[in-house]
This record gives sequence, structure tokens and C-alpha cells, in this order.
Amino acid sequence: MERINIRRMKNLLSPSQQYPGRLVADEEEALPDKPATNVYIMSSVKTQFFSVRDALAMHRELQCPEIYNRPNAPIKLRIELNMSTEKSTKMISNHDEIVPVPFPFKHQEKRTILAFVNDLKLQEAAVESGAELSVGQDVVKKIIKGQFRTDDYDFCVAHTDMAPHILPLRGLLRSKFPNKVNGGLGDDLPAIIDRFRNGVKLSIKGDPVYPIWGLAEPVVGRLSMSDDQLEENIAAIVQALCVHRSPALGPFINRCLMMTIPGEAHFALDVKKWEPVATEEELEKMDARRNKKKAKEGRRRQAK
Repeated sequence: MERINIRRMKNLLSPSQQYPGRLVADEEEALPDKPATNVYIMSSVKTQFFSVRDALAMHRELQCPEIYNRPNAPIKLRIELNMSTEKSTKMISNHDEIVPVPFPFKHQEKRTILAFVNDLKLQEAAVESGAELSVGQDVVKKIIKGQFRTDDYDFCVAHTDMAPHILPLRGLLRSKFPNKVNGGLGDDLPAIIDRFRNGVKLSIKGDPVYPIWGLAEPVVGRLSMSDDQLEENIAAIVQALCVHRSPALGPFINRCLMMTIPGEAHFALDVKKWEPVATEEELEKMDARRNKKKAKEGRRRQAK
């Protein structure tokens, strides 16, 4: 059985390694920085990073009527992540959230929303705003008893007046549990529901084969949108993504590729201007924690 499992692992290709693969900078060290001509084989030079405008221009050329003819194709980012944390045995957790973007677009995703509201009028308003179902305290009790399934809903939102009543559901709803952090809890329920319906779905997923790697593949807009609109949406996504890892640990993003759906063409984006930079104070605190840990390990060795 052990031999079978080892064989399976060898044959298992990690999501990060699937086309177009993951950038490993060391493997490109010997390659030229820039191509000698404007026509070149991508693997013959180091990865070229483009501005959002330049990447969009190249995708639009590919989607012209004479080639693929999809001028309104969805734009997807394939963001390679570094999942390590301060603890060598702990990685960044998988995470799903909805990020509000400056320029919403038709994403063609069916998103079912369950709203927790006490007031009957607000329950009606929640359904009118797009919630699949709006429920009160009585249904909370049914969920706890297993008499009502929440698995049928993609997201849960709640009015502030329900905050104390839904606390027992924290363990059951897990990442769906409405709170201030994920934007699912508040007084303006129609606005919250609109955000969950029209925002960008951002999912951080760890690599099952190489846990220190991860991926996020959000759809950020459509090719027919203007360069400025798409750039602002991408900026919002990158900034929301980078919140999940301390900049003192180094870059969270290994590489960000712009792609269309469907399609295999990809262009690496320069997103550094939207990534946070660690302050001196953050770096000093990180070094202090590491030095404290080393000193503690040293005392343990001496004790042995």
C-alpha cells in the first residue's frame, strides 16, 4: 500500500506546476534579461513583466476577429503565492472572500446568499436586494439542531441586530460566518448583499503537493472594459490579497499572470506598486521574534 501511495504522489502534478507552471527565479538566472528582438521564444529569456495596459493590448490583439474573436472575454489573474509564515510548520490558511471592486462587471456566477435578519421588513428588503432567503432567530435554532442546511448557500450575511444570535453558528458556518472582517455583517444589508453579488470572488488555495506554494485565480473584469477600469480592479484585488500575509516575511506574490477565459496565452504583470512594503518597525519586530526563538532553542540544546 505504501508503494502505491508513493507512486501516486510521484504521478501527482501540483496545481502550481500545471500550465503555465510556476516561476522559479533561480532557474532563469543564466538567461538574458531582455530579448534581442521583438520576436522571441519566451523560455529563452527571463520572464518579462508588463504593465496592465501593455498586457491588455496584447490580449486584445489575440482576441481580434481574425484570430480568437472574443472581444468581451473575461480577464483572469493567475497569482502564484508564497504560503510560508513565521512558523516553518504553519502555512497561510485557505480562504474565500468577496472583494468589492471599483468597476463591477457581469461575472456569470450564480451566487446564493442566506441573510440573517430579525426585522420582517428588513427580511423582505434583503430578498428584494438579491438574497435567496432571509431568516430570523427561529431558523438559527434549526441550523444548530441540523434541521436546516446551510451548505446550499454560497455566502451568509447578517444584520447587526442578529450578531449575538448567530454566534453559536460560528463553528458550523466557518468561513461563511458573517462578520465585520469579511464584510458580511452590518446595518446596510442591501449594500452588503450587492457587494456579495457583484464583487470579485477571491480564493486563496494552498498547493496539496508543495504546501509552501499557493494560488489565487480571480476574474477581475472583461476585455471590453477600459484599461483604467481594469487596472483599478486589479489594484483592489492585489491589495486585498496581500492583507493575508505580513510584508515582513517577504513578497506574498511570486508572480501574477494575466489570462483570458478561455485561452492559454498569458503575460506576467508588474504588480509591485500595489504590494505593501514592510516598515522598519515591522522588520525589527520580526527579527526580535526570530532572535528570541533562536535563543530559546539554544537554551534547550544546552539543557540536553
